[in-house]
Amino acid sequence: MNIDLIQGSLPLTPNPGLDSTDPRFDDIVTLIHAGQHALAASQCETLLAEGIYDIRLICYFLYGYWLEHGLTSLLQLVDSLNNLFQENWLAVGPAGSRKISHEKSLDWLLRQLLKTIKYEESKNTPLWLQWQAATDAEAVKAILLAGAAFRANVNRQLEERAGAVIDQWSKIEQWLRSFQQLQQQQPAAEKNVVQSAGLASDAAAGTSLRPAAAHTAGLEIEVSYHLQQLLKKLAGFERLLAENQLPRAALLASDINQTLQAFDPALYFPQLFASFVRLQALNYEKLAASRDQRNDLQWQAMQEWLKVDVDSFVGYSGTEVK
Repeated sequence: MNIDLIQGSLPLTPNPGLDSTDPRFDDIVTLIHAGQHALAASQCETLLAEGIYDIRLICYFLYGYWLEHGLTSLLQLVDSLNNLFQENWLAVGPAGSRKISHEKSLDWLLRQLLKTIKYEESKNTPLWLQWQAATDAEAVKAILLAGAAFRANVNRQLEERAGAVIDQWSKIEQWLRSFQQLQQQQPAAEKNVVQSAGLASDAAAGTSLRPAAAHTAGLEIEVSYHLQQLLKKLAGFERLLAENQLPRAALLASDINQTLQAFDPALYFPQLFASFVRLQALNYEKLAASRDQRNDLQWQAMQEWLKVDVDSFVGYSGTEVK
């Protein structure tokens, strides 16, 4: 999504914004209520590209932009809002109820952000693990600095209607500070890149478990919390066997086997799956339409092709037969 559409100076028009009775606005609201935020954001982007600047469209667009680009893009989101408040207050509609519309739209946007963040965190999803890996304490500091300007802009422009927006932003600030502390306290071992092959046996031989930069056939793997714990258990199992501590080794083996039976690769290698998870979520509607064809002969034939030759399956353009 092109966030440049709401950057810089926006042109002034006599009646900015989109009429609430416009069918295009109805379509977007329907998508929002259905939870299809990415599609709604895409439609808002189209209207913004046409020069229709409405705070409701902008907030729906910014939420979709944030979903697409992740936690760190909160900085670009807040900077864009600051630009609207400082440089383009009169260019953004609806003009007849500017303060009320800004209050309600910003309140919705900030609530959605906080709800999504807390959900991903509470479920410890692959997306949450990706955010943790990609966001450091300095990035959070930059967001908080931009947020201080946002708070001042909201108070100045919305005046008596600023309360609800400031309250929601304060909750996000509180979460960001907690996240910043977590990132500052996080062991350096979980931030580095590790060579997975041979790490457990090295640890069993008495070498350090601290990961160092390494390459395995060109693949770099970042240590997640779950992978770190599994590596410790594997190393511990080998050491207990070497020391003839059989009851403890048996208990650890049972624990490791339970982990393997419920193994979720996305939890152990979040960066490896991050792009897949994000793109699948953003293109869900398009992919779902194709999945309905899974009982067709063509789908089954393509499935067999994928099994035997993934390179030609991915590289086939549909223009040649071999």
